[in-house]
Amino acid sequence: MKNLKNVYLEHEQRITVNMSNIKTVDLWSEQVSFMAEEHPFSSPAVFFAYRVLSAENLSEKLQQLRMQCDIYLFYETFADTNRKAKNQQKALNFLDDLATINACFHCSNGKYFSEMSRTGFDPVETGGAGMLYVQRFQFTMLDDSAQILYKNLKFENMEVAVEKAVIAPGENKAKLFDEINT
Repeated sequence: MKNLKNVYLEHEQRITVNMSNIKTVDLWSEQVSFMAEEHPFSSPAVFFAYRVLSAENLSEKLQQLRMQCDIYLFYETFADTNRKAKNQQKALNFLDDLATINACFHCSNGKYFSEMSRTGFDPVETGGAGMLYVQRFQFTMLDDSAQILYKNLKFENMEVAVEKAVIAPGENKAKLFDEINT
């Protein structure tokens, strides 16, 4: 999908323009589960994951795709939303960021996507000191990446001959066509 790169860049820009506190924006690859073993990242962080939900062939080598975009928001923190918690406001800021992500994407259109709307919202267990939620969105995009190798064949200098075929009586036993009386 050649436009998936462009969709990601549009989505990444919506986060960086509207959420200056986000320190990392990346494609999702279970980074939160492997923070010690893999490339470290700063938080708060937003991650995107994309998958095709359905595809409709529009023409030769062109599809309209209904996509799902999972947007993960991660805070590495010991902050707690408990009323008496020392870092309650930091934890509440996480909830504000979830609302801002929805504002960035719900009922939105871009140059490479349209009809984006939120369809889900779930906490994700991290097993550590972090808060991770995923918001699911659906959108529509066109994919013409198969046209790269497509050659539009031209039929030039082609002769067509039409001949009248005569069917002998009794050859139409399967009744594939109506008998014509001439």
